[in-house]
Amino acid sequence: MGTQPDNRILRRAKACNTCRRKKVKCDGKRPICSSCNTFNLSCTFQDVVRQPSRSGPAYIEELERRVKSLEQQLQQQVRLGHETQQNADAQELASINIAATITDGNSNDATGNTCRRLGRIPEKGGSSNPDGDGADQASSVVESNDGKMRFFGASSGFCAPSSTLEAGEQESKNWTAAWRTATQQNASRWQLTSWIPRTLQDGFDQRVFRSLPSKQTTVQLVEEFFATFNQAIPLFNELSFKSLLEKQFCWNPDDSPSWWVSLNIVLAFSYRERAHASSDASDNWQSCFGHVRNAMNAVAELFMRNTDLLAVQGILGLALFFQGTPNPQALFMLAAAAMRMSHSIGLHRNNIPRLTPVHIEEQRRTYWVAFILDADISLRVGRPPIQDLEDYDAPLPAEIPHDGKGMIRLEGIEINFFRLLAQFALIQRRLYKSLYTVAVHRQPQVNMVGEVKACEEALQEWRDMIPLTLQPQRAFAIAPDYFLQHFLRLHFAYHFCYANLHQVCMLRGQTDRSTSQSAGEGINSTIIQSLESARSAVELLKYIRLLGFTYEWNVLYFPATASVTLALHIMVCRNHEQAQADLSAVCQTVDFLSGVSSREPGTYVEYILGICSDLQNTAVRYLTHAQNDNRQEISVADEKNGRDKDKCISTHMDTTVSTVGLTSDDPASNFANGRSENGNFGALDDLDVNWQWPISPFWNWQDLNG
Repeated sequence: MGTQPDNRILRRAKACNTCRRKKVKCDGKRPICSSCNTFNLSCTFQDVVRQPSRSGPAYIEELERRVKSLEQQLQQQVRLGHETQQNADAQELASINIAATITDGNSNDATGNTCRRLGRIPEKGGSSNPDGDGADQASSVVESNDGKMRFFGASSGFCAPSSTLEAGEQESKNWTAAWRTATQQNASRWQLTSWIPRTLQDGFDQRVFRSLPSKQTTVQLVEEFFATFNQAIPLFNELSFKSLLEKQFCWNPDDSPSWWVSLNIVLAFSYRERAHASSDASDNWQSCFGHVRNAMNAVAELFMRNTDLLAVQGILGLALFFQGTPNPQALFMLAAAAMRMSHSIGLHRNNIPRLTPVHIEEQRRTYWVAFILDADISLRVGRPPIQDLEDYDAPLPAEIPHDGKGMIRLEGIEINFFRLLAQFALIQRRLYKSLYTVAVHRQPQVNMVGEVKACEEALQEWRDMIPLTLQPQRAFAIAPDYFLQHFLRLHFAYHFCYANLHQVCMLRGQTDRSTSQSAGEGINSTIIQSLESARSAVELLKYIRLLGFTYEWNVLYFPATASVTLALHIMVCRNHEQAQADLSAVCQTVDFLSGVSSREPGTYVEYILGICSDLQNTAVRYLTHAQNDNRQEISVADEKNGRDKDKCISTHMDTTVSTVGLTSDDPASNFANGRSENGNFGALDDLDVNWQWPISPFWNWQDLNG
């Protein structure tokens, strides 16, 4: 064994580590420089021992010692690699056999049927190929030596080949092992540090728009976030986040953009909650948006670096924040980016390597937050989703979470809110795929009733998972609570799905007249339930006013859609017994939208308000006309003249929607049969409404009209 040469020279550092990291001038005073002394910072100097001369026997002896040590380590790694490969192959084959057994054994039971009706995949995930091999087995997640990962699918050409081999194929098995060894060796040399042009590299000081609060205040804000928002929607792992937070106030904080975005968006959420609870909220709002700007300053750098889990979580946090603002454009872009970033590290697949159960659950939660946002945006806005329903196998969040995150308590009842949210997102995706895609509208309309009923059954099954007192219903009443805002939004989304079914039923009645009787029998109950759901949505307005400014922007689209359903029903069936109550609900919604528009002028809500106001005025005229007709005694001899008069009045009405009343008081019969008083289908044909939308598309409407 050699020893270090005696001629070592200690090179003393001219600047301390703190000043070097902050890139400020250091006077080099020891034991503490002037700058660190002024700001009471930890001051350490990193002195360097000069390397010995590369000549002489001592240096050669040291090299020989290192080579021998490396050879021993390499031999040990080779032995461990063979053992690990054998164990992995055995476990993989066993898991495939177990998954096949579970799939075969449970394919006909009630649970399996429920999963299929709700549109979700089996809980255990796995390949869609019954033989167990194919594209699913060929995808891989490459993990580098710094812990970061990168996902490669089967079509990429860089994925590990399938390990499911028949007995006797030793040559193929050796080839597979060689492939995996090559990929992992390259991964160990791949640091996943992104290349960014020097001109685009920003220093840390350029990220800071608002300085971080003191350690005590920051810790308190983080505690508030994990006790409130993160309890309902578990975006971050509390232990991991607090570990990084503790490091933030040490001498060597994490300077990655993903941590910077995540920390600042957590502080922004907490300041926003404080602003809602405070009478004088100006300082809290300034702090809130200051930290949002801090996070946005690092987004470009985040996109240019290779993705890690914290980056996905930070972008999702920003998307969730902008969900409650008057401009939803950031929500659309950030949610789409987050889903793409989750794909890049394989969160959508169930083949996460070498992670603890806690970390695996954290990754699944992050993916489902992205999926929930993607499904909600897709259905509400009518835009294609990012995630393909046929190309993911990430299991649903745990039924009993290990840390209790995702569980909320309302009225003394504890429910797994986050899992309910994920299951509902699958139903939203099913509605979009079954009723609104281009491929569906190229098919014969005869299949539409069956799809509508299947979607309604999925909605009802999901509703039955919720305790009775907390289910979406007109009698819903609950005491104020923080988690009420999250649960109410889920109610609004449920009612919105019924509004989607209602418009499809109207489209069915309008386009398919040859089988009107069978259509009426199929959609009768759906229309009635849709109207009841719309009334329930409007009645939830009383809670919105209690939950703050940002919550209004989070949900105002839902009661507006409900009011459209009720207004159109008055026009099509103006003599039904609840017409006056429905008109009052429409007026209540218009008043609510007017208040929101007056507080924040120049936003898309003005467009929604205009549509709802026009429909309200038209519904008032139709209802007034129906009431006047009911007061008159019309004889059989004068019936034809009365119809001609009605037609004349209807023709000269300056309205956005023009129709005439129907003879039947049964809404389902009117929609299904599609008949007006004169026997024609004018009641639905004359409606100047795009039935692809409960409300015409309003996102980015300024750009469309510009």
